[in-house]
Amino acid sequence: MPQGRFHQDQSGTKIAMLTLLEKTDMRTKNGSFKYRVMCDCGTEKIVGFSQMTNGRTQSCGCLQSRKGEDSPAYKHGRSQTKEYDLELHMKRSYGLDFAEYNKMLEKQNGVCAICSSIPPDNHKKRLNIDHCHTTGRVRGLLCDACNRALGLFKDSPDLMLKAISYLAR
Repeated sequence: MPQGRFHQDQSGTKIAMLTLLEKTDMRTKNGSFKYRVMCDCGTEKIVGFSQMTNGRTQSCGCLQSRKGEDSPAYKHGRSQTKEYDLELHMKRSYGLDFAEYNKMLEKQNGVCAICSSIPPDNHKKRLNIDHCHTTGRVRGLLCDACNRALGLFKDSPDLMLKAISYLAR
């Protein structure tokens, strides 16, 4: 569809869930005309024509708030959420699902396996999954500080013993 100076008014056309009501005098940064559109849910919005024709804008935004099978992110029997992505990452990286993680957490009484601190209630509410980088075997759940410390000591018991003797002096 021509979008530049040869663009013909597309009012009345339906693209995805958007019905183009009228062409406005406004343009996008790339020079495409903007249209006042009506979404299937009843919301009116101004959207660039090129955004609709290339598929980047399919609705007023109501698709993103849909849950379950109606969600555009619905996959493998459930919506893809942060929890879904996290569990997928845990399964791929460590072979754990949420049930196994929670079982480990319960076994550790909900605290870090090294310093016994409780994870803070800020952005990161979970303990890190500590694993051997050589074998891939999961060792336990650690707070962020202990997990980083092990990483900085390169998982070397000899290096950690040297640090202990240094601190004991």
